[in-house]
Amino acid sequence: MLLTDIKNFLLENNYPSFRYKQIEKNYNSGRYNNFLEMSDLPKDLREILNEKFPYISVVEDKFQSELGTKKALLKLSDGLEIETVLMDYDQWITACLSTQVGCSLNCQFCATGKMGFKRNLTTEELLDQIRYWNIKIYPKYIGRIVFMGMGEPFLNYDNLLESLNHIDIGARKISISTAGIIPKIIEFANLKTQYNLAISLHSVFQKTREELMPITKTYNLDELIKACHYYANTTNRQLFFEYALIKNVNDSQKDLDAVINLLKSNKLFYLNIITLNPVKGSNLQPSDKLKLFETELTKKHINFSIRRSFGQKIDAACGQLAYNTDIC
Repeated sequence: MLLTDIKNFLLENNYPSFRYKQIEKNYNSGRYNNFLEMSDLPKDLREILNEKFPYISVVEDKFQSELGTKKALLKLSDGLEIETVLMDYDQWITACLSTQVGCSLNCQFCATGKMGFKRNLTTEELLDQIRYWNIKIYPKYIGRIVFMGMGEPFLNYDNLLESLNHIDIGARKISISTAGIIPKIIEFANLKTQYNLAISLHSVFQKTREELMPITKTYNLDELIKACHYYANTTNRQLFFEYALIKNVNDSQKDLDAVINLLKSNKLFYLNIITLNPVKGSNLQPSDKLKLFETELTKKHINFSIRRSFGQKIDAACGQLAYNTDIC
């Protein structure tokens, strides 16, 4: 259910405008499990809404948690399933949302790609992941959102943009990650929004990146870097590069020097170093060069951070999400 459907219904039936504001506030709060519980609405309206509009399009099938992390397997209306993750950073709570059932990109460090691609999520399904978590954790609430779960967000571009219009969280607290869909990076740059954009990079060499991420055969690394400069210069917004350190793949001194050169090429470029998380069926191993990278990047005054890993024990960390782990 989209709130716009309710808004149109209220307008068509001559309800006062403040009723929609009440419903919107109630719906996004996470306080209520259905319309009937919204006691500030007239009983007849609650009953009509409950009969006419499904409250949420996803159903919890499985729930797991470990310290600081929660993961849910959610069943969709057609029986397919997705995973979504909640991370508690002490100062705020972040929801990691999926945008597709499976993924077509088959990145070698990611379990989701081994599922293959099933379908895009609808706008409603994107938003209902947030509503699911807000209901689950009430009276706490989500403070930040990352579209970094299952799927490639820019291959579900229209539904992604529509969902952003309905999220009641500031744009600067919402991040979108892409493996490098160049036309959509350009299109997104031209919107000049305040959302954060992250590029799943993982190598600054075409051949290595092709081995890790087949998408780079379609969208060449050199062209991707040009698009990244265009994005930063057009939006004047920081652009984040995600770099998972992989043993004997992208962790040599040559790799480090190339990363430094890239980051120095634009003052708005920022590096997020990720410790590689284990993925069933993959031979890739975490690098032991993290300290070297940290030391050299600091010495060269590169803007970077080392991302904390959440949820490895429950396969909820970056790259580990999969709807059916038996096929990974």
